[in-house]
Amino acid sequence: MTSIVFAGIGGQGVITVSNIVGRAAVIEGKNAMMTELHGMAQRGGRISVDLRIGNYRNAIIPNGSADVIVAFEEMEAVRNIGKMKEDGIIIINERRIHPITLIRNAQNYPEKEMEEILSRFNVIRIRADEIALKLGSKKSVNMVMLGALYASGTLELKEESIMRAVEESFGSRYMEINKNAFLQGRNAMGREAVK
Repeated sequence: MTSIVFAGIGGQGVITVSNIVGRAAVIEGKNAMMTELHGMAQRGGRISVDLRIGNYRNAIIPNGSADVIVAFEEMEAVRNIGKMKEDGIIIINERRIHPITLIRNAQNYPEKEMEEILSRFNVIRIRADEIALKLGSKKSVNMVMLGALYASGTLELKEESIMRAVEESFGSRYMEINKNAFLQGRNAMGREAVK
């Protein structure tokens, strides 16, 4: 049984990657439940998805019980930190997107406060945007993050099930770039974990 919070900003592929993981679980005959929380109903608003794999009764992850947070942006990891259990893992894409509320109110990104909060947890940082750009597809950031999640060992899903779910979601036309992004994320996670 696994509880995962996916968190990010609209347009980063948070819901897509959540659906892929849920689909991979179903391919393996496992129960998967999901619930979404949307901020502003436009690109740039915050999005979080609770995904639970196993025999849970409710899709909503209670506070203090998430096994992993996959944050596509650092502030979104902090916003969801209450759901994290003490020995869980937080995987963060090393990209800071200034939320519209900060920009509108001319506030600085709360870097020190966030670092203090995150220092209490097992945090692994991945340069997912950088990896995706090197692969030639900025849209593949979510697949890089999926590869990192897989490498964390928290998913308990087979790689072939994930790849099948990716193909079912995107079709064979985009399979090569998505598979490469997944593999690069998996490898990056391995490098970060041994530091």
